[in-house]
Amino acid sequence: MSLSPVALASLAYQAVIVAFASYLAWFWLLTPMFGVLCGVVLLREPLTGYFALAALLVAAGIVLVNLRR
Repeated sequence: MSLSPVALASLAYQAVIVAFASYLAWFWLLTPMFGVLCGVVLLREPLTGYFALAALLVAAGIVLVNLRR
C-alpha cells in the first residue's frame, strides 16, 4: 500500500495547520490569563473584579464548548 501525494499533503495539512496552529492559538489566547494569575499568586498583585469576571467568563465558555449532549 503506497500513499499518494494528495494523501501525504492532506496528512501534512492536518498535522501543521489543524493541530499545530490550533494549539498555538489556544495557548496564545490563554497565556495572558495564566500570567495574571501567576502575578496574583506569586507576586501578590491585586486581583481586580474585572479580571475575576473575565476569568469566569472564559471558564464558562470552555465548559460550554466541552459539554456533552
